[in-house]
Amino acid sequence: MRGLITFLIIVAVVFFAVGETRGWYLGYPTQTPILVYKKDHTAETSRRTLSRTDMPVQFSGEVRRGSVHLEVRYQRPSSFQTSSSAGPEQVVFEQTWTRGQRIAFDRLFELGGGVYTVVVTYADATGIFRLQMPDGIDL
Repeated sequence: MRGLITFLIIVAVVFFAVGETRGWYLGYPTQTPILVYKKDHTAETSRRTLSRTDMPVQFSGEVRRGSVHLEVRYQRPSSFQTSSSAGPEQVVFEQTWTRGQRIAFDRLFELGGGVYTVVVTYADATGIFRLQMPDGIDL
């Protein structure tokens, strides 16, 4: 039992030492909650729609420190069937939340079939966030 307590104390010291010097970014967007602690980081998630013409995006959390910037981009893909080239990537939504603000973003983007990219930029941010988008089977 004494060995377990010593191990937990060492892990706690390392966790806080690394957190105070470099920060933490733990999690995988759209699959797990994202824990950010005093970290600068950019996470980018893309989905290409095949059978649907819209993309629901949900992003939630509370900014306890720093700022969080959300950007949604859309690009019409190229098509060999119609010999059309890919369209330019365009920013269709952009917003920044700062310390103390609660994020409750829920929007349906109806721009047609294509590639939807969500970019979340954390600037010296702390908080627990969740990004939800449909998985491949739903697209």
